[in-house]
Amino acid sequence: MKEVSGKTIIIFCLPQFAVGLFTTMLNNYLIYFYQPTESSGLPTLITQGYVFLGVLTVIGLIKAIGHVVDAFSDPIIAGISDKCKHKDGRRIPFMKWFSIPFAVSALLIFWSPSTNPTFNNIWLAVFIWGYYIFYTLYMIPHNALLPEMVTHEGKLVDAYTWSSMFFVVGSMLGYATTAIVALMKKAFGFAPIMAWRMTFLIFTVIGAVLLLIPSFTIKEKEYVNSVRPTVSLAASLKHAFRNKHFVIVTLGQLFEGTGMSFFQACIMYYITELMGIPEEQSIIIMATSIVGSLILYPVINKWSKAKGKRLPMIVGCIVFTIAEFAICCVDIFPKDHKMATAILFALFVSLPFAVLNILPSSMMADVIQYDTIQSGVNQEGTFAAAKSFITKMGTSIAIMIVPSLVVIGAATGESVGKKGLLLTAVVGGLFTLVSVVIYFFYKEKEILSVIRGTKETKQ
Repeated sequence: MKEVSGKTIIIFCLPQFAVGLFTTMLNNYLIYFYQPTESSGLPTLITQGYVFLGVLTVIGLIKAIGHVVDAFSDPIIAGISDKCKHKDGRRIPFMKWFSIPFAVSALLIFWSPSTNPTFNNIWLAVFIWGYYIFYTLYMIPHNALLPEMVTHEGKLVDAYTWSSMFFVVGSMLGYATTAIVALMKKAFGFAPIMAWRMTFLIFTVIGAVLLLIPSFTIKEKEYVNSVRPTVSLAASLKHAFRNKHFVIVTLGQLFEGTGMSFFQACIMYYITELMGIPEEQSIIIMATSIVGSLILYPVINKWSKAKGKRLPMIVGCIVFTIAEFAICCVDIFPKDHKMATAILFALFVSLPFAVLNILPSSMMADVIQYDTIQSGVNQEGTFAAAKSFITKMGTSIAIMIVPSLVVIGAATGESVGKKGLLLTAVVGGLFTLVSVVIYFFYKEKEILSVIRGTKETKQ
């Protein structure tokens, strides 16, 4: 097999830029778009208020079901991918087929042609659920291919650093949404809703191109000689969950990922409603956190290579927990210097952003490689899907709860209340705190000793 070059790794990681864009669209702006504040100028497109069991909103229910659909489709697609016998490999064909549907479905979530709330409810459900299915069909094979192509521990950390960097830069462009929207309204006279949609159209075109590039330029079989699993999907999943290291890492990522989901879903509200920063200036805060995290990337990379990934993960989760709880103290922040305070807060969360963007996937790759060495079978897709299933179930819970919480304390005619926003920060912080405890039980030295021992034996 050919040695993977740095250029190939960079090309392979390009789709993460698209994923960063699309994830920001859904995680940071979906609820803001469909559960708008009066100051946003956006129309009310879907049914508002509690519609199910007296506690769930339409958007919360739809997105939560979407995550459940996504979670259950992950192991199915992974099993199909692991056993795929296509002439071009097990992973690349999926990436070729589903690049465009993945990108277009992200755009159509925000582009209902009707003003009828009932029609829009259905439209939103169809395209959110479609988005998650196409995301799975593209990203499960993509994520499984990276640890198959790159097996050297240090190079794998570098690969995930590149992957995370593209994701973050894509997210950074996504965070510029409000500035681009403001430009669209001012320069072209677009109404608020059309300004948002045109911005997302630009993102979709960029994302589609980046999804396609590695799909048609990388020859999978030049780098991977796969041993396909011969057992059933159910047996493969049971095998994954019998791995104690996999269970611990998955649970840790479940809780820290859920805490991050709370934060991402509410970030626009935190900035505009709690910190009092105008919508068009929110890009300053978001860009500060992203640039701060990018500056820290080399530090996190070297730290994890020298000391392992467990310690940085624990530190990152502790800092993020403090940040979530600090949001509850927003009333004591200096009112005369709210922008400066918000920037300081953004810099504070730069560390956990850097850590949690780079290391979780790299940590999971270590566990998968450890299992491959022990079992002699490549089941990267199944492991990735099993982890994804658990973490996405947690995310679905977060997305289901957040819209219901933010309504608490809302004034008549409004859909967002301060009390509810503060509750989201508390709950998100508690989830992240639990992850800190879980990561203390991760036996990283045992895993790395097996991986490094195998490399030394081959040499």
